[in-house]
Amino acid sequence: MKRMVVVKLSVLLFIVISPASQPSSPDSTLPGMFVATSPCDAVSRSLLKIPETADCELIKWDLKLHHDPGTRASDRYELNYVYGLPRQGTNGVTQGGVRVERKGKWTAVRSTKAIPDAVVYRLDPDKPQDSVSFQVIDDNLLHLLDRDDGLMPGNAAWSYTLSRIGTPDRRSPNTAVFPASRVTTGSTTSPALPVIGDSPVLGVFVGRSPCRDLATELNKPVSDDCTKLKWELTLYRDPGNDIPTTYKLKGTLYRERAGEGRWVIVKGTKTDPDAVVYQLNLNNPQGALLLLKADDNILFFLDGEGNPMAGNGDFSYTLNRTNDVRRDVEGPSNALHKSGMPGRVDRSIPAP
Repeated sequence: MKRMVVVKLSVLLFIVISPASQPSSPDSTLPGMFVATSPCDAVSRSLLKIPETADCELIKWDLKLHHDPGTRASDRYELNYVYGLPRQGTNGVTQGGVRVERKGKWTAVRSTKAIPDAVVYRLDPDKPQDSVSFQVIDDNLLHLLDRDDGLMPGNAAWSYTLSRIGTPDRRSPNTAVFPASRVTTGSTTSPALPVIGDSPVLGVFVGRSPCRDLATELNKPVSDDCTKLKWELTLYRDPGNDIPTTYKLKGTLYRERAGEGRWVIVKGTKTDPDAVVYQLNLNNPQGALLLLKADDNILFFLDGEGNPMAGNGDFSYTLNRTNDVRRDVEGPSNALHKSGMPGRVDRSIPAP
């Protein structure tokens, strides 16, 4: 039986769906603990009030969401983050970075646009200038939103996806009250960056993920000390009709030879018949690598059961669109740099 890995995209907006926040309780439970390492760009600086003059290339996130123990309504949050420059040879921050602690109330809101069932968690909803919002991907993943309610694209080193640590509380509003987020339907071959003329390239997606789970899914041997995988996926199309043609996959698991083959667009997963899936035929016993669309800039890896894969505090299972097309992601510098994202600040990313 073929094993499949999937990646998911979504577009999002919101509408408040819960009534006024419930009174805070010192005994509220702790259903959600989410961690991540993300880029530090102009948008995330603005959201977190990080000074423009501060040395900041990465942000390490630790978000705790509490529910009222009686009503299960959203209650209070604790957000601790550290920002600074990457410490070479580690996944840490130089000299410990700058630490910031935030506390307040959070609430759940619903999308008002293309995804009527999408759920968003908003911190400090009563303070628009200070509010920070996350798209709920599933029980285990949150993704940071910008001020225009769009998913924040990351770069080749880090993404804006927060992964749950610990066991999900199945009684939380995410699963007990609100429907799961859905992938948008519509044109599945429309790139976020305009295709110039007769270019056959639909898009290039890069990122770093944890190592062992994906290597196992793809039946690729890795060393015992492998902690991360680098990825560069190029999707090609027929410029005349936008029909998918071939793909090229580079990175840690494809150092000697790039993975190449055909790809197609299919619809549906076991939980969402309208999901848009990019199916990469692997030409090996593993069968196919599936990439489920989230929005035009972001793909989420899914496991063999069709569930988004939860990362850790250092890396997520997220790929980000880039327009900095490198010839070799495992080149002499061993570094993927410059996110090249529209509306983002390009920054050189030292290899951690």
